[in-house]
Amino acid sequence: MTTLERLYDRADRGAQWLAAAGIALLMLMTLVLMADISTRRTLNFAILGTIDLTQLAVMLAVFFALPLAFLHESNVNVDFFTNRLPPRVLAALNCVVTLLSSALMAAILWYSFVQARIQVAQGDKSMTLGIPMLVYWVPLLFGTALSIAAALLVAAREAVRAAGANIRR
Repeated sequence: MTTLERLYDRADRGAQWLAAAGIALLMLMTLVLMADISTRRTLNFAILGTIDLTQLAVMLAVFFALPLAFLHESNVNVDFFTNRLPPRVLAALNCVVTLLSSALMAAILWYSFVQARIQVAQGDKSMTLGIPMLVYWVPLLFGTALSIAAALLVAAREAVRAAGANIRR
């Protein structure tokens, strides 16, 4: 097993755990939301802050799953043309496309950081519970940064394949 394969395997395991944690938090929040709806209708009692917490859980679930999507190349693509290309040419094309995806994610990370900085400087908070907006921005920034790393790892793997090496995954 090459160093790149070992690195990819470790990144994959970490990304799977991160995605599972995000989904688990979303599932937990779904249960809280269901309890809120049930208690409103039966006991005339509402759980305070369910909207704030649901929004946070969605941010965590989406951006914690994003690095795994990049590692597994689960993004939407149209491959009816490219699936006819020779393997090395396809690997080179995949490398270029993944590098472009990394650049796009880097731009998203930068602009998100700028916006987060503005909201933190203004002291913005969530509507009900008063959670600082930084708490909402951290999963986005963290997940986006890890997605860039995942995409660069995939690009490196594809570059090695384009060079003619036989690498798994």
